Amino acid sequence: MGNIVRMPDVGAALLPHRSFTAEGDMYLYAAESGGLFRVADGVRDALSALASHGAGDVPAEILSDLRRAGLVGMPGERGTEERVGHPPLRLRTLVLMLTTACNLACRYCYEDREEGCAPPAREAGAPGEMSPELLRESVGFLLDRAGESRKVSVVLFGGEPLLRFPLLRGAVHEARAMAEERGKEISFSLTTNGTLLTAEIARFLRENRVSVCVSVDGPREVHDVNRPYASGRGSYDDVERGLAHLMEIRSGYPLAARVTLGSGAVDVRTTFRHLRGLGFDEVGFAPASAAEGSHTALTGEELDAVLDGFRDLAAEYVDDVRERRMPAFSNMTQILGLIHRGDPMPYPCGAGIGMLAVDPSGALYPCHRLCGVGDSMGDPSRGVASDARARFLDGARRRRESGCDACWAKNFCAGGCYHDAYLRQGDLFAPSTHYCRWIKELFLLGLRTYVRIQNETPTFLDAVLGERGIA
Repeated sequence: MGNIVRMPDVGAALLPHRSFTAEGDMYLYAAESGGLFRVADGVRDALSALASHGAGDVPAEILSDLRRAGLVGMPGERGTEERVGHPPLRLRTLVLMLTTACNLACRYCYEDREEGCAPPAREAGAPGEMSPELLRESVGFLLDRAGESRKVSVVLFGGEPLLRFPLLRGAVHEARAMAEERGKEISFSLTTNGTLLTAEIARFLRENRVSVCVSVDGPREVHDVNRPYASGRGSYDDVERGLAHLMEIRSGYPLAARVTLGSGAVDVRTTFRHLRGLGFDEVGFAPASAAEGSHTALTGEELDAVLDGFRDLAAEYVDDVRERRMPAFSNMTQILGLIHRGDPMPYPCGAGIGMLAVDPSGALYPCHRLCGVGDSMGDPSRGVASDARARFLDGARRRRESGCDACWAKNFCAGGCYHDAYLRQGDLFAPSTHYCRWIKELFLLGLRTYVRIQNETPTFLDAVLGERGIA
């Protein structure tokens, strides 16, 4: 056991962590280090003593191990990010808001649109429409600000970006040529509602290696309620027709579905299986962004129902891994990746750090959801407004310090989506406390799933998620 260290008044304190049992063993997740550890009996006893007394007789080598693991520290200690200031802007992804127009009137749409739907696409340069000149300038801005990074990505977004297909088509060709001139690789992804997909568009997307994510909410009876046209007619048939064009020429190219969960439609098991039956390789779910009390916001009971469904999908995920099938439940893949990398996460996403968005007027914002919300971060011609970016990151840090610093799950959500906080509380930097319990349960499900896969099929984790594992 070694020497005993006595920790009196100002001694080591337990830092945020979560213990859990999986596969018959006890594990600990340490929030400060992002580490996941299998716990031996001696360590369990030491942690019990620290939790009970705040200080006690602890073997020196165990105390040292706990410190290195990020489980024990001095009261008031701050993580590295608190000492070094704001992270530099490492721009790798630029979201281009080609249009604010949309041909659907989704019941949970968070955009401020008359009767829930913007008018049809207008000429380039009209309000809400990105011009070819701005698009070209924006791509140049991304390539120039990417620094030494060879790979960058462009997200084609809206509104419904396929309303601007001629602009999109020209942008892909021109952006790829600009990237080649600078010795960089550029990739493209498109988020679409799927209703405007034709054989021509599908062929273009496939030939130009544009990754496609289709917003679709499940079977016809669910999708048509959530995602109708302004006339009230459902859009499911048109989405299904568009998918058929993609399926005909996919040639192994993955296709992703994004499901928005609105109130009254939370049967994720049925939705997942339906979308897999349509041919999607990946299916991901997200609760609708909505103001508190909105008719589209999920209730606590509905969130619990979603979590129950996620537990079943997590079990199927493990089965897929065991049988050497690529799992399709993308939420779980994202959680497992976060756990496997083990990096502490001081911010909820890459908004304003590795990602920016350009709205149709040319203003830069931290992400596509925040276009028109809060301060602009500059524009592609003049560059990033460092003062606006600093204010944004200061607000994000204050949120974490005030509401999330003592939470064991802070590396999973870091306070939650800025836009969701804005809709619900009128403050970008208010912690999304309405999701706290649900988020913790979801992260715990991910931890237990990770342990099962690590014990049964560890090669999957290294092959798909990279090198690192349970300490």
